[in-house]
Amino acid sequence: MKFLRTMFRCCSGFRAYQEIRDLSALSSLIYLFQLLVLLTTILAVVFLPKAWRFADQAADWMKDNVPSFRIHNGKVTTDFAQPFRAGNDDFLFLLDTTGKITAADPQSAHGILVTADSLVFWRKDPTASVQAQRHNLTGLPDTKITADYIRMTLRAAVCVSIPVIGAIALCIILAQITLFALAGSLLERNMPNGLRWTQLFNIALHAITPAAIIFTAYTAMQLEGLDLQLIYICVYGFFLLGASNACRTRAPEPERTDNEPL
Repeated sequence: MKFLRTMFRCCSGFRAYQEIRDLSALSSLIYLFQLLVLLTTILAVVFLPKAWRFADQAADWMKDNVPSFRIHNGKVTTDFAQPFRAGNDDFLFLLDTTGKITAADPQSAHGILVTADSLVFWRKDPTASVQAQRHNLTGLPDTKITADYIRMTLRAAVCVSIPVIGAIALCIILAQITLFALAGSLLERNMPNGLRWTQLFNIALHAITPAAIIFTAYTAMQLEGLDLQLIYICVYGFFLLGASNACRTRAPEPERTDNEPL
């Protein structure tokens, strides 16, 4: 409950940051971890069913269009005629261990090329240029590539990607927070009521909350035509500046004497 209350207060206004600024760094880091776990879980709940359906669709397509083949000692072995092609202009599957086809087919928007010892994934960007990635098969365990194998591999990749994405987000946010705290501490150093580095760190960390929640909500709703990165930066900057200003201790006003003019 304390975590949810803190999250709500971080979004409701700037005055709450006056208490947050003096927390210990450990408490702030625990809060950030809890926030990322919550938001990552929400995205997982939204996208896991879609990922599961995609894995089933890919496996069904593989079963209907591509004969099974094997990987043995890092080499592809087949018993059907090559080069083998299946698909259309949107997605194309190529298999050729003879060396006749060694690069992506630019006629298709997405595709996979299986050569004798590597996998090539490609896609065309909006400028129609082809971006390809080649992955060597050396070191892969011997296996038979079937529809069930594709389904299992895709589902496993999705499950592994969830904590990996969360860890990457944590590293990016921590770098962002630390950069602000360091830059802010240099600016605040010569101010009479300047904030300390630890206070700036706490403020920057908790100010992530509104921007992260909005980013997660828009991502889950899959709204088109929105620049989520720009929205995130604007919301974060707004709360960051507002909270920093609210947390800066005001200099006490001098007391007036009775005979001092108003």
